[in-house]
Amino acid sequence: MSDLRIQYDEEMVGADHPTKEDTLNRLMLAEHDSAGLHQRATLVVQGADPDTGAGQAALYTKESGGLAELFFRGAGGGEVLQLTKAGAVSAGAPAAITGCLPAWSSASAFTLGSGALDIGGSLFEIPGAITKTGQSGFAANTWLYLKVYAPASGNEIDAAAVALDATTPQWSDAYKAWYIGTERVIGVMRSDGSGGLAAFSCDGKIFQLSTTSIFALSTSSPATTATALSVGLPALGRLWWYGQAYLNQANAQTYWVYMGSDGTEGSAAGAIAKQNAPGEYVTPFSMMSNASGNVYYHVFWSGSGSLQIHCRGFALPAGMAR
Repeated sequence: MSDLRIQYDEEMVGADHPTKEDTLNRLMLAEHDSAGLHQRATLVVQGADPDTGAGQAALYTKESGGLAELFFRGAGGGEVLQLTKAGAVSAGAPAAITGCLPAWSSASAFTLGSGALDIGGSLFEIPGAITKTGQSGFAANTWLYLKVYAPASGNEIDAAAVALDATTPQWSDAYKAWYIGTERVIGVMRSDGSGGLAAFSCDGKIFQLSTTSIFALSTSSPATTATALSVGLPALGRLWWYGQAYLNQANAQTYWVYMGSDGTEGSAAGAIAKQNAPGEYVTPFSMMSNASGNVYYHVFWSGSGSLQIHCRGFALPAGMAR
Protein backbone atom coordinates (compact mmCIF):
# COMPACT_ATOMS: atom_id res chain seq x y z
CA MET A 1 0.00 0.00 0.00
CA SER A 2 1.28 3.49 -0.83
CA ASP A 3 -0.06 5.10 2.37
CA LEU A 4 1.38 3.28 5.40
CA ARG A 5 -0.25 5.41 8.06
CA ILE A 6 -2.81 3.85 10.38
CA GLN A 7 -6.21 4.43 8.80
CA TYR A 8 -9.32 5.44 10.78
CA ASP A 9 -10.93 2.05 10.22
CA GLU A 10 -7.90 -0.03 11.33
CA GLU A 11 -7.04 -1.41 14.72
CA MET A 12 -3.99 -0.17 16.58
CA VAL A 13 -1.89 -3.32 16.82
CA GLY A 14 1.73 -3.52 18.03
CA ALA A 15 4.58 -5.91 17.26
CA ASP A 16 4.40 -9.70 17.47
CA HIS A 17 0.63 -10.09 17.68
CA PRO A 18 -0.09 -13.76 16.94
CA THR A 19 -2.72 -13.14 14.26
CA LYS A 20 -2.97 -9.43 13.42
CA GLU A 21 -0.81 -7.07 11.35
CA ASP A 22 1.46 -4.63 13.16
CA THR A 23 -0.12 -1.30 12.24
CA LEU A 24 1.53 0.90 14.88
CA ASN A 25 5.07 0.29 13.54
CA ARG A 26 4.23 -0.18 9.88
CA LEU A 27 5.29 3.29 8.78
CA MET A 28 8.56 3.16 10.70
CA LEU A 29 9.46 -0.34 9.48
CA ALA A 30 9.27 0.72 5.82
CA GLU A 31 12.86 2.00 6.04
CA HIS A 32 14.02 1.07 9.57
CA ASP A 33 14.68 -2.15 11.42
CA SER A 34 13.04 -3.15 14.69
CA ALA A 35 15.76 -1.26 16.61
CA GLY A 36 14.84 1.97 14.80
CA LEU A 37 18.01 2.02 12.67
CA HIS A 38 17.88 3.22 9.07
CA GLN A 39 18.03 0.50 6.43
CA ARG A 40 17.72 2.96 3.55
CA ALA A 41 16.37 6.44 2.80
CA THR A 42 14.07 6.87 -0.18
CA LEU A 43 14.02 10.55 -1.19
CA VAL A 44 11.18 11.94 -3.27
CA VAL A 45 12.35 14.18 -6.13
CA GLN A 46 12.00 17.87 -5.24
CA GLY A 47 10.89 20.47 -7.73
CA ALA A 48 13.33 23.08 -6.37
CA ASP A 49 16.20 23.42 -3.94
CA PRO A 50 14.77 23.52 -0.39
CA ASP A 51 15.33 26.47 1.91
CA THR A 52 17.64 25.86 4.86
CA GLY A 53 17.80 27.91 8.04
CA ALA A 54 20.72 28.57 10.34
CA GLY A 55 22.05 25.33 11.75
CA GLN A 56 20.23 23.28 9.11
CA ALA A 57 21.30 21.35 6.02
CA ALA A 58 19.34 19.38 3.44
CA LEU A 59 20.12 16.15 1.58
CA TYR A 60 17.60 15.67 -1.21
CA THR A 61 16.98 14.52 -4.77
CA LYS A 62 16.20 16.76 -7.71
CA GLU A 63 15.97 16.19 -11.44
CA SER A 64 19.10 17.01 -13.45
CA GLY A 65 19.54 16.07 -17.09
CA GLY A 66 16.32 14.02 -17.00
CA LEU A 67 17.50 11.89 -14.04
CA ALA A 68 16.89 11.98 -10.31
CA GLU A 69 20.20 13.07 -8.75
CA LEU A 70 21.38 13.57 -5.18
CA PHE A 71 22.04 17.11 -3.92
CA PHE A 72 23.19 18.78 -0.69
CA ARG A 73 22.46 22.31 0.52
CA GLY A 74 24.25 23.93 3.45
CA ALA A 75 22.92 26.08 6.26
CA GLY A 76 21.27 29.43 5.70
CA GLY A 77 20.38 28.81 2.06
CA GLY A 78 24.03 27.96 1.33
CA GLU A 79 25.78 26.55 -1.73
CA VAL A 80 24.03 23.74 -3.59
CA LEU A 81 26.31 20.79 -4.34
CA GLN A 82 25.35 18.04 -6.78
CA LEU A 83 26.56 14.74 -5.31
CA THR A 84 25.74 12.41 -8.22
CA LYS A 85 25.87 12.79 -11.98
CA ALA A 86 24.17 10.37 -14.37
CA GLY A 87 23.47 8.15 -11.36
CA ALA A 88 27.13 7.88 -10.33
CA VAL A 89 28.85 9.55 -7.39
CA SER A 90 30.48 12.80 -8.45
CA ALA A 91 33.78 12.37 -6.66
CA GLY A 92 35.57 15.40 -8.04
CA ALA A 93 37.17 17.61 -5.43
CA PRO A 94 36.76 21.38 -5.95
CA ALA A 95 39.14 22.57 -8.68
CA ALA A 96 39.85 18.97 -9.78
CA ILE A 97 41.29 18.83 -13.29
CA THR A 98 43.43 16.24 -15.05
CA GLY A 99 44.52 16.41 -18.68
CA CYS A 100 42.27 18.72 -20.72
CA LEU A 101 45.35 20.40 -22.22
CA PRO A 102 44.79 23.00 -24.95
CA ALA A 103 47.05 23.04 -28.01
CA TRP A 104 47.32 25.53 -30.87
CA SER A 105 46.43 24.20 -34.32
CA SER A 106 46.18 27.32 -36.47
CA ALA A 107 45.14 30.96 -36.32
CA SER A 108 41.54 29.75 -36.33
CA ALA A 109 41.62 26.41 -34.51
CA PHE A 110 42.80 24.70 -31.33
CA THR A 111 42.42 21.28 -29.73
CA LEU A 112 41.55 20.29 -26.18
CA GLY A 113 42.93 16.97 -24.99
CA SER A 114 41.04 14.26 -23.11
CA GLY A 115 40.73 14.41 -19.35
CA ALA A 116 38.35 15.14 -16.50
CA LEU A 117 37.36 18.26 -14.58
CA ASP A 118 35.04 19.50 -11.88
CA ILE A 119 32.42 22.09 -12.83
CA GLY A 120 30.29 23.49 -10.03
CA GLY A 121 30.91 20.50 -7.78
CA SER A 122 30.23 17.79 -10.39
CA LEU A 123 32.82 15.74 -12.25
CA PHE A 124 32.78 15.67 -16.06
CA GLU A 125 34.86 13.85 -18.65
CA ILE A 126 36.35 14.72 -22.03
CA PRO A 127 36.63 11.20 -23.46
CA GLY A 128 38.62 12.16 -26.56
CA ALA A 129 40.41 15.14 -28.06
CA ILE A 130 38.13 18.01 -29.11
CA THR A 131 38.90 20.27 -32.08
CA LYS A 132 37.43 23.78 -32.18
CA THR A 133 37.52 25.51 -35.55
CA GLY A 134 36.27 28.92 -36.67
CA GLN A 135 38.11 30.66 -33.85
CA SER A 136 38.73 34.10 -35.36
CA GLY A 137 37.30 37.62 -35.39
CA PHE A 138 38.44 38.45 -31.86
CA ALA A 139 39.65 41.88 -30.82
CA ALA A 140 43.36 42.14 -31.64
CA ASN A 141 45.97 41.28 -29.00
CA THR A 142 43.43 40.26 -26.35
CA TRP A 143 43.50 37.55 -23.69
CA LEU A 144 40.88 34.87 -24.32
CA TYR A 145 39.75 32.56 -21.54
CA LEU A 146 39.01 28.92 -22.31
CA LYS A 147 35.76 28.01 -20.57
CA VAL A 148 33.82 24.76 -20.33
CA TYR A 149 30.07 24.39 -19.82
CA ALA A 150 28.41 21.66 -17.79
CA PRO A 151 26.25 19.65 -20.24
CA ALA A 152 22.50 19.53 -19.71
CA SER A 153 22.63 15.74 -19.39
CA GLY A 154 25.27 13.09 -18.95
CA ASN A 155 28.84 13.65 -17.81
CA GLU A 156 30.70 13.95 -21.15
CA ILE A 157 31.99 17.25 -22.56
CA ASP A 158 31.82 17.77 -26.32
CA ALA A 159 32.92 20.61 -28.61
CA ALA A 160 29.65 22.50 -28.10
CA ALA A 161 30.46 22.89 -24.40
CA VAL A 162 33.87 24.53 -25.02
CA ALA A 163 34.31 28.21 -25.91
CA LEU A 164 36.67 31.20 -25.77
CA ASP A 165 35.54 34.34 -23.96
CA ALA A 166 37.27 37.70 -23.40
CA THR A 167 35.22 38.32 -20.24
CA THR A 168 37.37 38.62 -17.11
CA PRO A 169 36.93 35.48 -14.96
CA GLN A 170 36.22 35.56 -11.24
CA TRP A 171 37.72 33.37 -8.53
CA SER A 172 35.21 31.04 -6.80
CA ASP A 173 35.98 30.39 -3.14
CA ALA A 174 33.34 27.65 -3.13
CA TYR A 175 34.91 25.67 -6.00
CA LYS A 176 38.53 26.88 -5.74
CA ALA A 177 38.68 27.66 -9.45
CA TRP A 178 38.10 30.45 -11.98
CA TYR A 179 34.63 30.93 -13.46
CA ILE A 180 32.80 33.11 -15.96
CA GLY A 181 29.25 32.82 -14.66
CA THR A 182 28.69 29.09 -14.22
CA GLU A 183 31.34 28.06 -16.78
CA ARG A 184 34.71 26.79 -15.51
CA VAL A 185 37.78 28.54 -16.94
CA ILE A 186 40.59 26.02 -17.49
CA GLY A 187 43.04 27.85 -19.73
CA VAL A 188 44.13 31.00 -21.52
CA MET A 189 44.88 31.92 -25.13
CA ARG A 190 45.66 35.21 -26.85
CA SER A 191 44.55 36.76 -30.10
CA ASP A 192 47.12 38.06 -32.55
CA GLY A 193 47.17 41.41 -34.30
CA SER A 194 44.62 40.17 -36.85
CA GLY A 195 42.13 38.76 -34.34
CA GLY A 196 43.13 35.14 -34.86
CA LEU A 197 44.76 32.83 -32.33
CA ALA A 198 48.39 33.55 -31.52
CA ALA A 199 50.56 30.42 -31.51
CA PHE A 200 51.20 29.10 -28.00
CA SER A 201 52.26 26.06 -26.04
CA CYS A 202 50.94 24.84 -22.69
CA ASP A 203 51.99 21.88 -20.57
CA GLY A 204 49.38 22.35 -17.86
CA LYS A 205 51.71 24.41 -15.68
CA ILE A 206 53.20 27.05 -18.01
CA PHE A 207 51.61 29.08 -20.81
CA GLN A 208 54.06 30.38 -23.41
CA LEU A 209 53.61 32.46 -26.54
CA SER A 210 55.46 30.62 -29.29
CA THR A 211 56.20 33.17 -32.01
CA THR A 212 55.57 36.52 -30.37
CA SER A 213 55.82 38.30 -27.04
CA ILE A 214 54.13 41.11 -25.16
CA PHE A 215 56.07 44.37 -25.21
CA ALA A 216 55.59 45.66 -21.68
CA LEU A 217 58.09 48.47 -22.29
CA SER A 218 60.02 49.96 -25.20
CA THR A 219 61.67 53.29 -24.51
CA SER A 220 64.82 55.37 -24.93
CA SER A 221 63.95 57.32 -21.78
CA PRO A 222 63.49 54.72 -19.02
CA ALA A 223 62.34 55.82 -15.56
CA THR A 224 65.05 56.48 -12.98
CA THR A 225 62.67 56.16 -9.99
CA ALA A 226 60.26 53.34 -9.12
CA THR A 227 57.52 53.40 -11.77
CA ALA A 228 54.53 51.10 -12.23
CA LEU A 229 54.67 49.00 -15.38
CA SER A 230 51.75 46.99 -16.74
CA VAL A 231 53.10 43.65 -17.95
CA GLY A 232 49.98 42.89 -20.00
CA LEU A 233 49.21 39.62 -18.20
CA PRO A 234 45.70 38.08 -18.10
CA ALA A 235 43.48 39.18 -15.21
CA LEU A 236 44.15 36.19 -12.95
CA GLY A 237 45.60 37.81 -9.85
CA ARG A 238 49.31 37.59 -9.01
CA LEU A 239 51.18 35.57 -11.64
CA TRP A 240 54.75 34.32 -11.88
CA TRP A 241 55.89 35.47 -15.31
CA TYR A 242 59.07 35.42 -17.30
CA GLY A 243 60.55 37.40 -20.13
CA GLN A 244 63.63 39.17 -21.47
CA ALA A 245 65.22 42.57 -21.04
CA TYR A 246 66.84 44.02 -24.18
CA LEU A 247 69.46 46.68 -23.48
CA ASN A 248 71.12 48.81 -26.11
CA GLN A 249 73.59 51.36 -24.82
CA ALA A 250 76.15 53.55 -26.53
CA ASN A 251 78.32 54.41 -23.53
CA ALA A 252 81.01 52.61 -21.60
CA GLN A 253 79.13 52.89 -18.34
CA THR A 254 77.29 50.71 -15.85
CA TYR A 255 73.63 50.24 -16.73
CA TRP A 256 71.44 48.65 -14.06
CA VAL A 257 67.78 47.61 -14.54
CA TYR A 258 65.77 46.97 -11.38
CA MET A 259 62.35 45.38 -11.24
CA GLY A 260 60.03 44.04 -8.53
CA SER A 261 56.37 43.59 -7.68
CA ASP A 262 56.01 46.09 -4.84
CA GLY A 263 58.04 49.21 -5.60
CA THR A 264 60.96 48.31 -3.32
CA GLU A 265 63.19 47.03 -6.08
CA GLY A 266 65.97 49.55 -5.49
CA SER A 267 68.59 47.15 -4.15
CA ALA A 268 71.06 44.88 -5.87
CA ALA A 269 68.70 42.01 -5.05
CA GLY A 270 66.13 43.54 -7.40
CA ALA A 271 68.44 43.86 -10.38
CA ILE A 272 67.40 41.92 -13.46
CA ALA A 273 70.10 43.20 -15.80
CA LYS A 274 73.52 44.90 -15.62
CA GLN A 275 75.87 45.92 -18.42
CA ASN A 276 78.98 48.11 -18.43
CA ALA A 277 80.02 48.29 -22.08
CA PRO A 278 78.51 49.60 -25.32
CA GLY A 279 76.42 47.15 -27.31
CA GLU A 280 73.16 45.20 -27.38
CA TYR A 281 72.37 42.69 -24.62
CA VAL A 282 69.56 40.27 -23.84
CA THR A 283 68.93 39.13 -20.26
CA PRO A 284 66.23 36.58 -19.34
CA PHE A 285 64.44 36.93 -15.99
CA SER A 286 61.32 35.85 -14.10
CA MET A 287 59.33 37.32 -11.19
CA MET A 288 55.92 37.73 -9.57
CA SER A 289 53.49 40.45 -10.57
CA ASN A 290 51.27 42.21 -8.08
CA ALA A 291 47.53 41.47 -7.86
CA SER A 292 46.82 43.94 -10.67
CA GLY A 293 49.32 42.30 -13.02
CA ASN A 294 51.85 45.14 -12.63
CA VAL A 295 55.49 45.43 -11.59
CA TYR A 296 57.70 48.38 -10.72
CA TYR A 297 60.94 49.19 -12.49
CA HIS A 298 63.65 51.82 -12.72
CA VAL A 299 67.15 52.09 -14.13
CA PHE A 300 70.46 53.47 -13.00
CA TRP A 301 71.73 55.07 -16.18
CA SER A 302 73.10 58.39 -17.37
CA GLY A 303 73.99 57.73 -20.97
CA SER A 304 72.08 57.09 -24.16
CA GLY A 305 70.43 53.91 -25.40
CA SER A 306 67.16 52.03 -25.09
CA LEU A 307 65.40 49.43 -22.97
CA GLN A 308 62.75 46.88 -23.93
CA ILE A 309 60.94 44.50 -21.57
CA HIS A 310 59.22 41.49 -23.16
CA CYS A 311 56.83 39.01 -21.55
CA ARG A 312 56.96 35.53 -23.09
CA GLY A 313 54.76 33.52 -20.71
CA PHE A 314 53.57 32.81 -17.19
CA ALA A 315 52.78 30.05 -14.73
CA LEU A 316 49.12 29.09 -14.66
CA PRO A 317 47.47 30.05 -11.35
CA ALA A 318 45.73 27.83 -8.82
CA GLY A 319 42.50 26.43 -10.26
CA MET A 320 44.02 26.10 -13.75
CA ALA A 321 47.36 24.38 -13.20
CA ARG A 322 47.46 20.59 -13.42
